Amino acid sequence: MALQVVSMEELKLQVLREPERTGESVAEVCLRRGISRQTFYLYRRRYLEEGPAGLEPHSRKPRLSPARIEAALEAEICELRRRHPRWGARRIRAELRRAGLDPPAISTVHQALRRNHLVAPQPRRAPKADKRFEREVPNDLWQIDATEVVLASGEKAWIVDCLDDHARFLLSASACESPTGEAAWRCFTAAAAAYGLPRQLLSDNGSIFTGRFLGVEVAFERGLAAVGVELLTARPYHPQTLGKLERFHRTLKEWLREEGPPNDPGHLERLLARFRAHYNEERPHQGIDDCTPGERYAAGWAGTGALAVPAPASEQEPSYPPRAIVRKVASNGVFAYKTSDINIGMRYAGGRVAIVEAGELVHVYYGDELVRSLAPDRSRRYQRLGKRRSGG
Repeated sequence: MALQVVSMEELKLQVLREPERTGESVAEVCLRRGISRQTFYLYRRRYLEEGPAGLEPHSRKPRLSPARIEAALEAEICELRRRHPRWGARRIRAELRRAGLDPPAISTVHQALRRNHLVAPQPRRAPKADKRFEREVPNDLWQIDATEVVLASGEKAWIVDCLDDHARFLLSASACESPTGEAAWRCFTAAAAAYGLPRQLLSDNGSIFTGRFLGVEVAFERGLAAVGVELLTARPYHPQTLGKLERFHRTLKEWLREEGPPNDPGHLERLLARFRAHYNEERPHQGIDDCTPGERYAAGWAGTGALAVPAPASEQEPSYPPRAIVRKVASNGVFAYKTSDINIGMRYAGGRVAIVEAGELVHVYYGDELVRSLAPDRSRRYQRLGKRRSGG
């Protein structure tokens, strides 16, 4: 006897008619058939409203898709990805915003890339740290390091670079044949000549920066002490301390692979100048709310009322003994020292002052003149100008 083929719609109709045909209750029919009463009544309502067509499978597509974006915007997202294969959803969203468009959420941009098969599925990443560590203002802390690159000939060269901790602003980057203390000092002095002196400088424990594990003081340390900059060194075997520079080096080397490789150190130096302009002024940085480092650096100085490039010192600039703690005074008469912004008046704007600590007191000298003595209020950063003392 041939098997009778029954469609799913016919089977559903048989179940709906069984209570009337067998005299069983709906609950008994559902129990015997292994379905829920909600499903029974759902199909019965559809059958009464639409007839046999109501028993056919319905689309599961939602009536509204608030995360779906316009076709033109999705096409623009896909085009940016095709032109720049290394750009992810965050970067594409930032570029759309900088172009004057109203971009969707990062997750929506990523879904658009997935729909168009422009990203590969990836395993779930470990959650990122909730707290980021960065200084509150520019020039409070710089980071300096050296990294190795390969030239077109296969030979190796080095780059020494200096980054502002607050703004991720690339202050200086120079090429050299090998990492030496002289190369590190050239990089630092180039940054200081353009942007003033930082309060602190962070480096690793390389011998070009510090001799702390060799029992000596290297020339780089002596140079920093002479200009009053405090050197901080990373914890041994802990590259996360210089995490901003480590991540920056990855960005730099990716760019060099696309634009290079450099032919020689001179060519590398020219590429670094181009990269510095691109990185500081054109490329939005995810770690600083998609601003460019140049925008963040300028905004940080605007918040403190100071200038990004300090005003030139007066013609009769005072000289100070070696290893004196020296600070540059901004155009508003304020200089930064430790965790305080100390005001000594517009008269000294652009000049250099020396700081001498005596217990809780901080004495500020301009040359031989004692321009201010104060006991800093540690509960606040800004130290208002009080009564000034004068003397030799």
